[in-house]
This record gives sequence, C-alpha cells and structure tokens, in this order.
Amino acid sequence: MTIERKQPKPKTCKNPDCRASFVPQRLGQAVCNYTCGLAIKDVNANKARKAIADVGRKELRAAKERVKPKGQYMREAQAAFNAWVRLRDAALGCVSCNKPATWDGQWHASHFRSVGSSPEHRFNPLNVHRACSVCNNHLSGNILGYQPELIRRIGAEAVEALLGPSEPKRYTIDDLKAITADYRAKTRELKRAAA
Repeated sequence: MTIERKQPKPKTCKNPDCRASFVPQRLGQAVCNYTCGLAIKDVNANKARKAIADVGRKELRAAKERVKPKGQYMREAQAAFNAWVRLRDAALGCVSCNKPATWDGQWHASHFRSVGSSPEHRFNPLNVHRACSVCNNHLSGNILGYQPELIRRIGAEAVEALLGPSEPKRYTIDDLKAITADYRAKTRELKRAAA
C-alpha cells in the first residue's frame, strides 16, 4: 500500500518586483528562487532583528526580575499604595492642617502610625491619608492636627485599634507583588470612575 503525498499549493512570490506563482519545494518557502530571496533580504532582516530584540528585552526583564532585591519590591508596592491613597482622597484636604484639595503644592500619602514604629500598618488604608508635603515632610506628619481629623474620618474605635497592640507583619516578595498589582488595579478603577 502506497501513501500519496499531497502536492503543495502554488504560492505567490513575496518579492514585490516578481509576484510570480510557484510551487514551494520547502516548508515555509516564500519566494520563487534565490534571486528573489536576496532581493527581499532587508525586509526579512528587519523583522528578524525586531524579533530578536523583543526576545532580548523579555530575557533582560526576566533577568532583572530574578536579581531584584526585596527592597525594590517594597518600594514598588509602597509607590502603588501611595498613588491609590492620593487618588482616593483627591477630593479631601490635608488630613493634618485642612489645606483645601485645590492647594497647588505637592501631596503625599501620610501614615498616622509611622512605618518605622508600626510596619504592620504600612499598607493599612485606615492608617494612611492624603496630606500636604509641608505637614508630612517638615512637621513629621503633624500628628497633633492629624489625630482629630482621623477620628472624624474613620471613628474613635478605629483610631484606638490603630494605636493598640497589633500582630507584627513580615511581607514576602509574593505578598509585595500582590499588593503592587492590587493597588495598581484599584488606582485604574478610580481613574476610570473619575473620567
């Protein structure tokens, strides 16, 4: 019993100057002969160069990801969280000094319990609110003005819970990646809702 091979379908040469019909002799053959192949080599070279560059960029990104220290993940998570806090509180004034939301200066995400004294509240939305750069940087959060406004915003019980004892939290790299992704998604949702 013999098996008949199907004959390949005729193709049109990819060389724009030729465009002749031919039956391919090899899998993936795009031109009718080597002369046409040489004529379009620059087009293929550019595509190949771009494909190689794309692969190179992906490999470089993966390599950078493998050697990235935990501190970098922490900074990325903190930046994503802070951006969300600033956007969440965009209509509110400074939590510490009641500067209006229309103030033209720089806005920060200010922690009521500092990250150094209470790292478990670093990413707690109840602990972080939008504040002006003057209060956050130059007045160390201006806690005397912060606490009364915080009680008004979240309630006395929630503030007492923030000030009370809490379970220490150690963030893993996977935790930090999840926090970054979560808060970037929340920021996109807020931007969509505002538009």
